[in-house]
Amino acid sequence: MNTVSRRRIKEAEELLATAHKVDRYRCDLIEANALELLRKTANDLAQQLREGGNKTDAIRFEKNFTQLESLLREHGGTFYPKTFLAENVEVLLVAAIIVMGIRAFFFQPFIIPTNSMYPSYSGMRGYTYSAESPAPGQLERSFRLLTRGARHRSVSAPVGGSVELPVFSHAPDSPDRALSGRGFFRFSEVRGRKWFGLLPTTLREYTLLVNGRPANFRVPLDFNADDVIFETFFPGVDDWRSLVAGLVRQGVINPGERNPRIPLPGRVAAGDTILQFDIELGDALFVDRFSYHFRAPRIGDPIVFRTREIEGMRGPGGAINDQYYIKRLAGVGGEILSIKDYALLANGELRDEVKAFRANAAREGSFPGFRNVGVLDEGKQFRVPEGFLFALGDNSADSSDSRYWGAFPENAVIGRALFVYYPFTRRWGVAD
Repeated sequence: MNTVSRRRIKEAEELLATAHKVDRYRCDLIEANALELLRKTANDLAQQLREGGNKTDAIRFEKNFTQLESLLREHGGTFYPKTFLAENVEVLLVAAIIVMGIRAFFFQPFIIPTNSMYPSYSGMRGYTYSAESPAPGQLERSFRLLTRGARHRSVSAPVGGSVELPVFSHAPDSPDRALSGRGFFRFSEVRGRKWFGLLPTTLREYTLLVNGRPANFRVPLDFNADDVIFETFFPGVDDWRSLVAGLVRQGVINPGERNPRIPLPGRVAAGDTILQFDIELGDALFVDRFSYHFRAPRIGDPIVFRTREIEGMRGPGGAINDQYYIKRLAGVGGEILSIKDYALLANGELRDEVKAFRANAAREGSFPGFRNVGVLDEGKQFRVPEGFLFALGDNSADSSDSRYWGAFPENAVIGRALFVYYPFTRRWGVAD
């Protein structure tokens, strides 16, 4: 008696599993005679495997195997012959459910868009290049993309001529008014794509003018290109606000006009690179959504919360602003907060529970100190209502936080920053 190979036995087991699946899901679609033959053949083949597999009659085994395979080809629908999707759809669905469950209840990935929490965490940052500091070659760009998420941008002159920088108009009837509070240089919001062109998104599109001809470039919606434009065309200027005030006093620009522009000295040739920079990805971290089910947020925690619960962030007509923000918990219900000499005070005492509070009070390193604005303007105090929280950015000089839009309900919090997993910088690791 010939024997059946181990490989053939494995193939038979897989074929039987498919036959059982076809029987369960397609029994009402298969004719009665064909279904009966399918079941009989599958039972015979299964009986042979139970009797000893490689010790069974190989001829009878092959007959049952071939007949079952033929029946499955005719009546198996999408289950046989197997395709990648049919073979793995259950696995993919289970994996998707597990991932969504982990994201919803345990660890949610979050990318920090702005620098309101710098230097504890970094948002997107721009790095400019010039003739004195040329852009890296392709190999280094690839390395920077891999390790730091840095993407290169380059803008060339479409024609030769002088360069002008359009800025937002402050004219009463200007259409710029909807966007002018989000930057100095004029941009528009346009539709684009992200994730290698797979997902739609909204982008900022800036326009430089060369001899009146537009030279456009696009950046992520949360990236403000003001700094890279100023650093490129006004290198060495530390305070661009003072620069702008001087240009206004000199009559170089008039923000009250409909289309104000800053003219630059000199001329460029067609094809010249007039602006190039990298946008480095903001810190990507995991948010712990689990711990706060068992304990309340603690003062100093880097909390992530949804802004849809914040009345002070409603747009025109009460439009809801639904985003995720990350700030540091600075006050809880019942506390009286104030800022004095760059230090945060709670009930008149220095708030020093975590490094960020102490470093801001001392204006240590890159911590700028807490600034008196909004509800914590100089000489003001703010009592946090019961059931509410008050949050501040570590980069107090450049942070939209509770000083501007007030306290928010405790249930707006979804978790705390847990671990920075990308990019690979000194901040990689357990979140502070």
